[in-house]
Amino acid sequence: MKFKLLGVLFLLCVSCSDDDRVIEDLALEGDWVLSNVICYCSFEEDVDFSLTTINFNSSRAMVTVSHESENIFFRENGEHFYGGQANRINFSDGSVYFFETKGEQLTLSFEDNPDIADDEVTYVFVRED
Repeated sequence: MKFKLLGVLFLLCVSCSDDDRVIEDLALEGDWVLSNVICYCSFEEDVDFSLTTINFNSSRAMVTVSHESENIFFRENGEHFYGGQANRINFSDGSVYFFETKGEQLTLSFEDNPDIADDEVTYVFVRED
């Protein structure tokens, strides 16, 4: 009986720790500038995406978002805690993004809800010099 109880407790501890694991991809670390937004939406021709920047701090599991215009493309200004596993980033509001880094480019694609038409959106960032 003791061994069964210990086994169950061990499995609970292991499974819980995997769910809360922070993404440890150092390729995300640093400053990024928004270069494009791909979606089923339209923007004015002169929209300047580069006024939105983000900074990933993996040691704090935090992304800082800054908008220098009235347009909010990715998230509100400020610090946002994130978690996730593999190539998925989860925010506390329930939003999930798939990420991919290729050289100096970061792509964040919103995990769309199949019950909502046209909610797909992809953000393309480039590493800030």
